Amino acid sequence: MARRVNIMMDDDSWRIIGRLPRGTRSRAVNAAIREWAGVAMRREASARMDALRARLPAVETCRIVRWIREERERRP
Repeated sequence: MARRVNIMMDDDSWRIIGRLPRGTRSRAVNAAIREWAGVAMRREASARMDALRARLPAVETCRIVRWIREERERRP
């Protein structure tokens, strides 16, 4: 479902939007928001992982590989 919204944008952004054909403006804004949100979510997830990494003890790579192999062997 589409919603009509009013937003404020700076002159530079308005000039960029103004260059787009009328039928593509909403799609361009939607795509930009989705891209921005995706980057923001990945950045937040990375920050949470870094915080976990700082709190948890280090695990050797060989141990992780062993856990993965054991889990794979359990699956049918």
